[in-house]
Amino acid sequence: MKKIYINQFLLAGTLTGCLLLASCDQEQEFTTGMPEQQLINSIELEVTSKLPLAVGMDTTIVYKVAPENAANKEVLWVSSNEKVATVSQNGTITALAEGEAVITVKPIIGFGVTDVTEKTIAVNVIPEIIEVTDILLTNKDDEGNLLTSLYPGDEQKLTYTMLPENHTYSYLTWDSSDEAVATVTEDGIVTAVAPGNVVIYAYTHDGSGYRGEFPFVINEIVNAEDIVIEDLPALHMYQTAKLNCTFVPEIAVVNSVDWESSDENVVTVKNGKVTAVGFGEATVTGTCRATGNKASTTVKVATGWWVWDAACSFEGWGMGTKGTSFEVTEDRMVVTTAPQSSGALRADLTLDTKNTKVIMDLANYPVIALHTNLPDISKQGYTLDLVASNGTKGESKLSKGEALSDGTKLLLYDVKSLNKFAEGEVTFTTFQIKIADMQPAELPSGQYEVYWIRTFASKEEAVRFAEDQIAADK
Repeated sequence: MKKIYINQFLLAGTLTGCLLLASCDQEQEFTTGMPEQQLINSIELEVTSKLPLAVGMDTTIVYKVAPENAANKEVLWVSSNEKVATVSQNGTITALAEGEAVITVKPIIGFGVTDVTEKTIAVNVIPEIIEVTDILLTNKDDEGNLLTSLYPGDEQKLTYTMLPENHTYSYLTWDSSDEAVATVTEDGIVTAVAPGNVVIYAYTHDGSGYRGEFPFVINEIVNAEDIVIEDLPALHMYQTAKLNCTFVPEIAVVNSVDWESSDENVVTVKNGKVTAVGFGEATVTGTCRATGNKASTTVKVATGWWVWDAACSFEGWGMGTKGTSFEVTEDRMVVTTAPQSSGALRADLTLDTKNTKVIMDLANYPVIALHTNLPDISKQGYTLDLVASNGTKGESKLSKGEALSDGTKLLLYDVKSLNKFAEGEVTFTTFQIKIADMQPAELPSGQYEVYWIRTFASKEEAVRFAEDQIAADK
């Protein structure tokens, strides 16, 4: 295994103590202290966690280290299989033969490896690249038609299908034909700026030279003179819902109204759409810009009703096993496992409870359900692991999920039935789902998918919801 380093210098720090010099008439103390040297605390790669390359191809990985003032920005690149792919001192990966290799990068100097200081790229070397031939926009307007028009102030994340389905690279970059009319971010989020016509371009990077072209008309705003807002049913965490408004005149648009939430720690609002960001209630008010007339409604976010899915990018979830990763696609999370010393595959899912206050309401939403394609396994390797803020621990183990009509599974955990936690609202400081003890023969691809993680009133409700979704998707 070859080890290659970036940058050809080392910085040596010397810790100097106090030098005491005494004279006959006074004692002086001299300190030649040096500032504490900053070490690399994170590495960010501008590449997907799985990278397909054709035999003979090479690609240079763009990366950043933090902090900017790190005393030594030197990193180490390693290939797990140099017969398949090598990596050079500047992060250039060269594909040599069909197969798989894991490229690892980490700081050469540090006090321990973490998920943010060691990154991996799973390289899959294939015979040839299958190029993209078409990109189809899939966004719909309120009437279910293809979205082709916006109003100034609108923001819209573009959704699309790339053809053929077995194309190799899905990475796109975006551009606007006229940023005075509409802009687009690197994630494909379009913001309408002013009335006019604009084309949003999606550029492929597979060597085909193909680009998608999506024309939009940005319409003039018709001002609302008065507004009525209907009440919404309770929201779940991270849900975004459109307020049902009636305007005078009827053709007035929501963008002519200024929106405000009484508590942005519970609900945020923009252009008549509310998003749940915390549990509780908030008053949302819309004020007609032209007249000052206003209307309000109270929006409730039901405590303990959690939904994590692709719509919220599985907010707060990360990997708890070294060498694993996940990627969120249009409708699911795709998790790449790593082999353990026993040979079994593992990739735990861990919720960031430091930055997310995780409260469950065990009286109303005691069941945690994970919709997945995980196989049945011989050991009870699917474990829900919880620690409450008072230190109480609880866990539930499964070896298989509830089978659904489309062949997928539900991992169902009834937290209330553990009889470990008080009934009602409980705050958790550890919240993870261990996905372990899978033999390679049980998961040949080395990957599994998660469609959503949600809380429910009962296991039966979870199964009904999943089956209703499956029926609706057919």
